[in-house]
Formats: sequence, C-alpha cells, structure tokens
Amino acid sequence: MDSQHTGNGTTSNGIASGINSYTSGVPGDTEEPLMAHLLELRNRLAIVLIWLCIGIIIAFPFSAKGMLLIWKEFISSDLYMTAYSPLEWTFARLKLCLVFALATSIPLLFYQLYRFAGKGLYPHEKRFFLKIIPASFLLFIFGASIGYFIVLPVMFKYILFFSGDMATAQLSVQDTLSAVTTILAGFGIVFQLPLLVVFAVKMGLIQYQTLKKQRFMVYSLIMAVSLFLSPDPTFIAQILVAFLLGILFEFSLLLIRIF
Repeated sequence: MDSQHTGNGTTSNGIASGINSYTSGVPGDTEEPLMAHLLELRNRLAIVLIWLCIGIIIAFPFSAKGMLLIWKEFISSDLYMTAYSPLEWTFARLKLCLVFALATSIPLLFYQLYRFAGKGLYPHEKRFFLKIIPASFLLFIFGASIGYFIVLPVMFKYILFFSGDMATAQLSVQDTLSAVTTILAGFGIVFQLPLLVVFAVKMGLIQYQTLKKQRFMVYSLIMAVSLFLSPDPTFIAQILVAFLLGILFEFSLLLIRIF
C-alpha cells in the first residue's frame, strides 16, 4: 500500500513538473510577481539613464572643439557665433554631447532589455538579441553619418546661405547646434527602424504579412515623421529623410526573411 502510494505520488509530481515545463516553455524560466518584474525593469532603465549622463559628462570637455569643427565645416569661419543668453553656449554644448551619449546608450538599452527578458527567451531568440546589440551601434553611426555628410550640407550650404546679398546671416549658437543635433540624433535613432521591425515580428507583436499589406499606411506614417525630423523650410531634407526611411522599411522586411 505504501509503495503504491509512493508510486502515485511520483507520477503526480512528474505530471506536475511536465505541466510547469510546458507552461513556461523555456527551461529555467520561473514565474515571479509583477512588482518584481517592474522593479527589475526600473533598475535596468536606470542603468541606461546613468550611462547616458556619464556619456554626456565624458564628452563635455571635447564639445567646444566639436562645435567649432561643425561651425567651420557647415557654416563659415567668417561668421561669428552669436549667443543671445548667458547659458546658450553651455546648452548648445550639452546638446552636442547628447548625440555621443545616445550612440553608446542605445546598444546598452538593447542589452538591458535582453537581460530583462533573457530568462524567458529560447536559445535562438537569445542569439538574435545578441546580434542586435552591435548592429544597433553600427546603425546609429551610419544614420548619423548620413545626416552629417548628406543632409546637413544640403541644409546649410545650399539652402541657408542661398539668400546671397539680400540679408546678413545672424546665427544663434543654440539654434544652429540644435538643428545639427536634431539631424544627427534623429537619423541615428531612425536608423534603428530595421531592428525594431524585426524585433516586433520575432516577438509576435505584429505579423510579417500585415506589414506587407499595410505598406500605404506605413509610408504615410513615414512621411509624417519626416516632416518633424528635419527643420528645413524647403522640404528638401524632409523628402530625403522619407526616401531613406522607405529604404529602411524595405530593408527591415528583407531582414525578417533572412532571420
């Protein structure tokens, strides 16, 4: 009788463990309270925020030389920088430092998300996440380079100074550098689009066929985003941004098929 009871207990435990394994789906995955997950997510986002601040502090001593380089590259050494408030120069330097900090913080954000969701991921999903981290940094650099070498020259050399002798340019340091940082950071962030689309499909947040069928809606959204991304009254930069975003979206669909 005792042996029969022991056998039934063993069988019950085996069934229970099998059910738990089937429910979790991933070996080593354990259920935790929602508050524990939220606290972990908060701590990991705090790490990203702290690293963002550290990146700004590290870049700040070099930001003045960076601003002078940008001024000579896109504007002219004959035009003087104009500061309309005592803190304008400092704020302009901080905005430039933000671009450097974002370049190093976005890959860290993907890594922290990987650590947060790592226990619930299958091995192939973990490998995909680890591929995203270096790809995110490279895409940010590539996007910022497109903004630096293509969009900014169009804005400053061929648009801003096309007035000729009609008016004398009086350029605010903060407004000018704000336009530069918006382009650099904006392009770096926008070039994360392929990774975000592939991530959304791999995680089951959206279907691949839905993206293909809703191309018109996606391109409409791209046009709307490009209008706010580039501060260009002639809309040349906006058209260029929309064109690049369209290429990135099609590249995202290609990546989905590869991965």
